[in-house]
Amino acid sequence: MNIYIIAGEASGDAMGAKLMTEMRGVKFSGVGGLKMQELGLKSLFDYSEIALMGFLEILPHIFRLRKLIQDTASDIMAKKPDVLVTIDSPGFTYRVAKIVKKTCPDMKMVHMVAPSVWAYKPGRAVKYAAIYDHILTLLPFEPPYFEAVGLAATFIGHPVFEQKFGGGDAFRQRYGISPDAKVIVVTPGSRKGEIARHMPVFLGALDGAREKYPELVVVFVCASLGLDAMASEVLRDTRIKPEGGICVDNNERLEAYAAADVALAKSGTNTLEIAASLTPMIVGYKLNFFTFWLVKLMAKIKYASLINIMGGREIIPEFLQHKCTAQNLTAGLLKILDDPKIGQDQVAESMKALQEMGFGSKVSPSKEAARVIGGVGACLPQA
Repeated sequence: MNIYIIAGEASGDAMGAKLMTEMRGVKFSGVGGLKMQELGLKSLFDYSEIALMGFLEILPHIFRLRKLIQDTASDIMAKKPDVLVTIDSPGFTYRVAKIVKKTCPDMKMVHMVAPSVWAYKPGRAVKYAAIYDHILTLLPFEPPYFEAVGLAATFIGHPVFEQKFGGGDAFRQRYGISPDAKVIVVTPGSRKGEIARHMPVFLGALDGAREKYPELVVVFVCASLGLDAMASEVLRDTRIKPEGGICVDNNERLEAYAAADVALAKSGTNTLEIAASLTPMIVGYKLNFFTFWLVKLMAKIKYASLINIMGGREIIPEFLQHKCTAQNLTAGLLKILDDPKIGQDQVAESMKALQEMGFGSKVSPSKEAARVIGGVGACLPQA
C-alpha cells in the first residue's frame, strides 16, 4: 500500500510518526517533520513553512502558501497513492485535498483530527463530506456531526495519551532542583508569534509570583527548534536569571510538567499533557486583536481549553486576551501555590475529562487509526 501523508505542525508530525510505526510495510511519501523523517519520510518541503496560525498572521505568506498547496497537490497526483492521509492543519490540508479530488475523484482520502465544527463554522462538516471517505476524531462527541452529513467517522481517542508520563523526580535531580522547591513550568507557545505575545505578560506574572516565593524555580518549555534562543533572549533582561530560569526543549517537556507544582500554560494540546502529568495549571492566551475579534464573532463555545469544554465548566482557570494580564496570572498561580488542595481538586476533575477522551484506553489512537486507514485503502467495510 502507498500512502501520501501530510502533517503541518509539531503535533501532526508526532501523530504521523506513530501512524507510520503502526503501519510497517507501507510506503509513505508526503510532508512531515523530524519525527516522520526519522522513520524514512522524505518530506516535500520543510513543514514549518505551513505552521502558521491566525487570520492576520497568514496574510503576509498567502502567495507562498498557495504555491505550496499547488505543489503538494501536483506531487500527490503524480505519485497516485492508494490513500491520502491529512493530519490537522485544515487551512492547508483541506485545500490540497480539494484540488486532488477534482482531478482524482476516486482517490481514497482520510483526515485525522476533525475540524471543530462544534465550536465554529458548522458548514465545514458538509465540505469535508464532499471530499473525504473517512474522518478520525479525537473527541468522543464529534462523530455525529459528520455522520449526519454522510461522512464515516471514528473516534480514536487523543494521541497525546500514547506517551509515557512522569519522570518529575529524575528531572529535578538532573537540574539540581530540591525536592522541596516550588517549581512553575511555563509553555509560552510553539510559534514565534505566540512567544512574542505571551512572554512579556508571562514574565510579569512570574516576577509577581517570585515576590512571594523568592526561591521559585521557573522552567520554560520551548516546543520548537530555535525558539529556546528566542526565549533566552527575552529572559536576559528580566529578574529571572539562569539560576532561577531553566529552558528545556520539547524532548524534556513531559518530565518538566511532572516536576512542577503548577503550570502557566498557553492554550493548546500542552494542557492535556500537563493534566495527564497530574500537574494543576492556569491557562493564558493572547491573539492579535483582529484575529481575536473574528474568533469571538464565529465561536459558539465558552471555553478555550479542551478539559473545560469536556467538563462544561471552568475546571482550569482561563485568562484569555484582555484578561491575560500579569496581575491576573500572578493571582491565579499564587492561588494554587498557596493552597495545594485547589490544585489537587483540579487534577481530579481534569482526569475525568481525560478518561472520556481515551486516557487509559487499551487500544491506542494510532493503532485504531491504522486499522481504519488500512480498511479504507483495501476498500474493506469501514467501521
